[in-house]
Amino acid sequence: MIGAALARAEEAPGKGYHWGSEAHHAQLPRGERVEVGTKGTLEEILFGPGRAADGTLNLIGALKRAMATTGYSDLKEFQRIEVVVSPYQGSIV
Repeated sequence: MIGAALARAEEAPGKGYHWGSEAHHAQLPRGERVEVGTKGTLEEILFGPGRAADGTLNLIGALKRAMATTGYSDLKEFQRIEVVVSPYQGSIV
């Protein structure tokens, strides 16, 4: 689930490109190759610091914050919670 995020690392073999999970084949890549660009080093993507508020850097910090906000300290317990996503309503002018 974090393939595209890791593909944004400067050290990634795809050099800013990512094939989705539908590309799983030993010898023949399938699916669509998508340019995701590069955002920083693998260390920055995983551990920060996050220079932008778009969620592309500091994945571990984001996970820690989400767990602290919801009151969970155990990752297995956090994985079992129900996720509710409300649609963005934005300001209506």
